[in-house]
Amino acid sequence: MDPILQRFRDKFYEEANELMDQMEKDLLELEKTPDNQELLESAFRAMHTIKGVSGMYGFNFISEFTHHIENIYQAICENKLKFDKDIFDFIFNSLDHIRKLLLDEKLSDPNNQDNHKLLINYITAILKQNNKPSEETFSSQQVYNADNTSGKIATWHILLRADEKIYFRSINLIKIFRELSQLGQYQISRLDYLSDLETDAWSIILSSNSRYDEIEDVFLFIKDNFMLTKISDSNLFDSYAFQVKKEKYPEDEKSILDYIEHTKNNATKIKVVDKEKFPRIGTKDEQQTLPVDKPNIKRISVDPAKLDNLIYIVNELITVNSQLMQHTNGPVFESLRPYVEKINILSNQFRNTALKIRLVPLSDIVLRFQRLVRDLSMLLHKKVELMTHGIDTELDKNVIDQLSDPLMHIIRNCIDHGIESPDQRIQKGKPETGVIKISAFHSGNHTIIKVEDDGTGINCEKIRLKAIDKGILKPTDNPTKKELFDYIFLPGFSTAQSLTEVSGRGMGMDVVKKKIRDLKGNVIVESLEGKGTSFTLKLQHSVPITDKFLVKVED
Repeated sequence: MDPILQRFRDKFYEEANELMDQMEKDLLELEKTPDNQELLESAFRAMHTIKGVSGMYGFNFISEFTHHIENIYQAICENKLKFDKDIFDFIFNSLDHIRKLLLDEKLSDPNNQDNHKLLINYITAILKQNNKPSEETFSSQQVYNADNTSGKIATWHILLRADEKIYFRSINLIKIFRELSQLGQYQISRLDYLSDLETDAWSIILSSNSRYDEIEDVFLFIKDNFMLTKISDSNLFDSYAFQVKKEKYPEDEKSILDYIEHTKNNATKIKVVDKEKFPRIGTKDEQQTLPVDKPNIKRISVDPAKLDNLIYIVNELITVNSQLMQHTNGPVFESLRPYVEKINILSNQFRNTALKIRLVPLSDIVLRFQRLVRDLSMLLHKKVELMTHGIDTELDKNVIDQLSDPLMHIIRNCIDHGIESPDQRIQKGKPETGVIKISAFHSGNHTIIKVEDDGTGINCEKIRLKAIDKGILKPTDNPTKKELFDYIFLPGFSTAQSLTEVSGRGMGMDVVKKKIRDLKGNVIVESLEGKGTSFTLKLQHSVPITDKFLVKVED
């Protein structure tokens, strides 16, 4: 797997497990104090974040499952369901199941399939009946059936080139192969003679009753990277040759050609790949002379605790160095002066280098949002483009790690509540494609991160009426625009007309406010109805060491 993609997936594992650990801690405390609303909201936020992050990385079964669990929490918050022992047991079992799904993302384990269906049936039944369902509700069923045998089956050959640009565009090949498996039976092998360090070529044999255009739709976003050829009007996987050689599948295209020729129903031969259509990135000489468009990945991951320890050592060194400078001012230490000054220079260089080690560019987390924007825009039938500016701006690693969730929730809200549908935008005289822009820059002792959209803007009257409905405002109150905008960060506050898989529960913006407050920053909301909305995150720089200039006048 591509190192960049693998790094992001590793980060997802880490974040998901941390969130589930936090949920377990909250739930154990909540069992002792069932009326503690703060703990309930904390657990709710954790589950909401797991849902959003899992969908971002293509863990669709986790995203689907956590969405169902949120319905339980919603019913509890609305006093439609009591958080009793059965519910606690169910939530703990659900956390165990999510941990299993992290290791079985395709839900291929039959035990996980049964448990997945069992838990979802439980949620459905308990929400309908508000009590534990009967045993008949928990009948074991397959979650999905990829056997696609209706109609006339044909066998196809797919040649796929997976280069680094696919990953830069946040294309998830795992999701593509999952969709392909729903069309029928397939086998895949790597073509070594067409692969190199920057490009992987794959040969795929697919037996399916799907049409050409239906198979092509699976590769909709990478049409320039694949070639589809029909090789038989029958299912070659049923043939003798495929059954005999199943244990040792061919690894190059020549072997596949020989493979097909010996089947009972040999049809059109596989067209040998046109290397002009699928060129390599370049020869070694060409790679040395041509610029290569790739991100800076020449970094290593370091445990934050080790960085914290390094900064502590730097602090101590700078302090001792200052003491040394002060105590060697007299003429008696004149011979030591060159060495003391050298130590002072090296200490300052060490400090500056140590501080820079902690800095990582905002692009490290912005890259993952490209996939989020693509998936959500397709889910909501909207056209959205993500634009960035200044994402090479560097921040402390701890700050970057805590910014992922707030930015994710802001972007989700921009797409769901801000950007209009293509038809609505055309009616308003706007381009049918909406724009979400992320920009960042340093300003004095602060880092400014701005997320803005050109959507419908915030309807202040809707917020006012919702606040009155929740008892926050009286009908006679006349709040300012800023005060109205602040209400959207309250837990459970949402003006959405209906609940969707994306939003509508009023928890996402609460996450934003809490995370930014923990970073000692603040969020500024600006909106013009009909024109768009912007969220400005103003964060303080992390300055563990500050130079001081001391002045003495007489005594």
